[in-house]
Amino acid sequence: DKTIGAISFCSLFALFIYYTIWVLVMPFVDKGHPLHNYFLDWQYAIKIPLMIMIVCLTVILTFLALIMIK
Repeated sequence: DKTIGAISFCSLFALFIYYTIWVLVMPFVDKGHPLHNYFLDWQYAIKIPLMIMIVCLTVILTFLALIMIK
């Protein structure tokens, strides 16, 4: 259990650092800089979390609706 928790924590921490750099630092870096090759366009910084949030809310609300129907 500790191994799975440590792997999950490290993965989420790395994802958080990546997203933070993508959203807060990359807009101030010149367009021609090679660092831009490691990141998607800035539009995806909004679209990807929004889609994840919509899917999660849909699953949660569907689950609650099914529970209330029973």
